Order: sequence, then C-alpha cells, then structure tokens
Amino acid sequence: MRQRLGWWIVVTLLAAGCAAPRSPPPMATDQTDVWFMQHMVPYLRQTTVVVSLTREHLADSGLARLADTVTRRSLADIDQLQQWLDQRGLSSHGHSHQQADTPRQTDLERLTRLRGSALDLAFVQVMSARFRTTSELAATEARDGSLAEVRQLAHQMVVEHHARIAKITAWKRAWSNAYASHPDRHSSLPSPSSRPAGTLLPRKVRGG
Repeated sequence: MRQRLGWWIVVTLLAAGCAAPRSPPPMATDQTDVWFMQHMVPYLRQTTVVVSLTREHLADSGLARLADTVTRRSLADIDQLQQWLDQRGLSSHGHSHQQADTPRQTDLERLTRLRGSALDLAFVQVMSARFRTTSELAATEARDGSLAEVRQLAHQMVVEHHARIAKITAWKRAWSNAYASHPDRHSSLPSPSSRPAGTLLPRKVRGG
C-alpha cells in the first residue's frame, strides 16, 4: 500500500512538471504591469504599421523625421516589453482572438486616401490621438505599477510622448494660421516646420 502511494506521488509530480509554464506566473502585485505590457505591445505595433504605410508619402520633412523617430522608439519599446512578457511565459496581448498587428482600419482608410498637405494634416491628427492614448496607458503604469524597470520605461514613454504631442500641436496651429489666411488654398498649405505657432485649428479642420 505504501509503495503504491509513493508511485502515485511520483506520477503526480512528473505530470505537474510537464504542465508547468516556462517561468512562474505573475504575482498579484504584477497585475498592473502585466496589463500594461500586454496592451502596450499590440498598440505600439499598430502605430508602427500606420507610420510605415504613411511615411514615404508625407510631404513635410519634419513629419518624415518624426515618423522615423516614432518607428525606431516604438520598435525598441516593443522589444523590451516583449522580453519581459516572454520571461513570464505570457502572450503579448490579453486575448488570443485579438489581431495584435492590425491597426484601426479607420486610421488606415483615412490616410491612404490622401496625399500632399492633406495627408500631412491627417497624419498629424491621427498621431496626436495615438500619442495621447499611449501617454495615458504609460502614465497609469508609471503611477500604479509595481515593477521598477517597467515603471521606469513607462515614465520615459510619458515624457517622450508629451514632447511629441507638444510638437505636433504647434504644427496643427501653424496649419490653422495658414488655413485661416487662405481657406481656398487648404490643399497647398506651407510646411509647418518653418511657421510659428498660432491659433487652434478651425472646428471643421480640427481632429485627433
């Protein structure tokens, strides 16, 4: 009887070992960090897809440089976040049915139909919205997260995205000045890189 009991204990332990994840599951105190990583990775991937499909068609050199910076930094952040998820044996998105690499179709449809200054303005509006969402997600992690390295990355992302929001807000204001002065020439707005900041975009042009 004792020998049979010992045999079942060995079988149970072996079965449990085969089913174990590659690394220990996240503790309860890691829940905010895990949620941030799982949702930020697909969102950053979406952003890189939007930027990559638009970058070569941008008319303004300043926006093109911003697109390059966004792609470079997003890929670096994705790599770091994905490493942390891999260490925990977790997926890069919360649910298996999510299409993590598919950006919002409305953003792509809006941008792919446009060219010239109209595309530049739409790109600024789309990226403004995406920067704000990224900043809000990162701010939550920086405030409530428990893992120091993840919180540090989130804080860095908040700082970077606030700077980007300020820059493109100035561009939107520059375009607003140009549009207010020449509403009939909206399709050929001058480069925002060389214009001072002015008033906010008119309501029918404002977006993002």
